[in-house]
Amino acid sequence: MRGCSDERRRIASGAPEPSIAGDAWRGGRAGPVVSEAEIEGLQAALRAEHSAIWGYGIVGSSISPETRSVVRDIDAAHRARRDELADLIRLRGSDPDPAEANYELPFPVGDPAGALQLAALLEAGVAQGYAFAVSQATTQRAKGFALAALTDAALRQTSWRQLSGVAPVTPEFPGL
Repeated sequence: MRGCSDERRRIASGAPEPSIAGDAWRGGRAGPVVSEAEIEGLQAALRAEHSAIWGYGIVGSSISPETRSVVRDIDAAHRARRDELADLIRLRGSDPDPAEANYELPFPVGDPAGALQLAALLEAGVAQGYAFAVSQATTQRAKGFALAALTDAALRQTSWRQLSGVAPVTPEFPGL
């Protein structure tokens, strides 16, 4: 095919269009090559987000009034990440795991101190979910998304630990 552009050669050969994200391609169909392990890693992170969203409802009802707006912002961030995760999972041909109707609290929460401790624990769980997602990721998009979310969760966990007076303020290896 002399004189043809690279794009025309690609179309004539039936090759898939290159990915903007740089992900590998599956056979002849468009879509990133992903493993079942990557999907399970994303599902684990999604389950952690579901749990955190539920838990922040408890935190918000027990936290001091001056901290409630922070809790609302964090809850909104978790909801946005949950929605992004669900989209990533759907793009990989799987159905996102649904949230549970209820979650068990690790301890009774009825005052601001308990709410701060629960918030730190929720972020530890989210960090753990994303650490697993990073370890299972086979595409750059999933790995980058999970790593950014792991970092955010670790920073929030550190903030909650500092506010609640837990020492050390930073966990040694967030998510692990």
